[in-house]
Amino acid sequence: MAPSPTDRETFLRAAAAVAAEDEERAGVATYLALEPAPAAAPARDRAGALLAARVRAAWEVLTAADPDVGVQDVLAALGDLDLRRDPAPVPDRVPARLAAWRPPGTPVAPRAERDAATAAVHDAFVGGRLLRVVNHHDTPASRADAFRADLAWYAERFAPVTAADVHAFLDTGRWPDASRPGVVPAFYDGFASAVHVALPALEEVGLVGWFYPPTDFLDVPAGRQREFARAHGYGVLDEPEGPLAMTWDELAALSARHEVCGHTATHAAAAGVRGAAAVEAEVTGPLRRLTEVIGRVPAAWAWLGGTDHDPAHPADRAVVAAGVRLWTSNTVLRRVG
Repeated sequence: MAPSPTDRETFLRAAAAVAAEDEERAGVATYLALEPAPAAAPARDRAGALLAARVRAAWEVLTAADPDVGVQDVLAALGDLDLRRDPAPVPDRVPARLAAWRPPGTPVAPRAERDAATAAVHDAFVGGRLLRVVNHHDTPASRADAFRADLAWYAERFAPVTAADVHAFLDTGRWPDASRPGVVPAFYDGFASAVHVALPALEEVGLVGWFYPPTDFLDVPAGRQREFARAHGYGVLDEPEGPLAMTWDELAALSARHEVCGHTATHAAAAGVRGAAAVEAEVTGPLRRLTEVIGRVPAAWAWLGGTDHDPAHPADRAVVAAGVRLWTSNTVLRRVG
C-alpha cells in the first residue's frame, strides 16, 4: 500500500527535523534491527510487522525526496516520531539533504545495496527483532534537568537492557522482561558529563547505559582535552571548568552496573584503519586497555559513522579476535564471532 499524503508529510517533516538537528546536542532516538535471527524467533510479531510496514512506506517517501538516504535515516525519523519526549523541532527551511552525515572516505552505497539493507531491517522487524536506542554525546550540566526528564520518560515506558539481555534474546527469541520493550541509552565519546550528569540520572530511573569512550581521550591531560576534541570531531556543547573527558577510574566504577563498549582510540572511522600498525593503535590496543580497566571484554564495538561489520576488513576481524560479541552500527546490533 502506498503511503497516504498525511504519512508522506509526517515522514518528511520528521526526517527534515532530524537532519537539521545538532546530533551532538540531542538524544537521537532510533530503532536497530537485531541479528542474527534466533532459532526460536517467532515467524511474525504483530507490533514489529506494523513498524516494518512503516519502514517500507518511509523508505519510499524519503528516497523520493533525497536519493542518497539510507535506512538509518528512516529509522531515525521513525524514532523521532515514536520514542522521544520532545521530538526534534521542524526547521523553517527544509535541509538540502536528508541523508545522515558520513565520515570522509565513506561513499554512498549503491541504491541496490541500500534497498537490500532496508529489506533486511524490514524482515527483522517483522520477526520482532528490534531494539530502541537513544544516542547521546555530550550531556552538559546546563541541560541536566531536561536530560533527567528525558530518561524518566524512557524509564516509564521501556525496560533496561544489558548485553546479557541481548544475548538471551538472540539465543531464545525472548526478552528477560517480557512485560515491556527495552531501550538502550548510549553515550559516545567519553565525556566527563556522561559521568557527572548522565550516570546519576540513569541510576535514579533504573536504566542501563552503554558507554563508548575513545580511549586516547581519557589519557589526554585536562588542559589539552578541548584541543583533542576539536581535532577529532567531537561535539562540545559547553566549555566547563575542569576536565572534559571522564577518567579511567570513573569508567571502571560505572562498568559495575553499565555496559562499556569499544569506540577506537581517537574517534576513528573504519575507512581510515587499514595497516597492522593502525589496527593495533585503534582497535587491539584500545580493547586490551578497556578489558584491563573494567575486568571483562567490552560488550560491543562501534566505529565513527556506525559502519556495519565487514568480515573482510582487517580491523573488523581484530575486533572479533579480541572477543567482542556485539557490533553496533547505524541500523543493526549484530552478534559476531
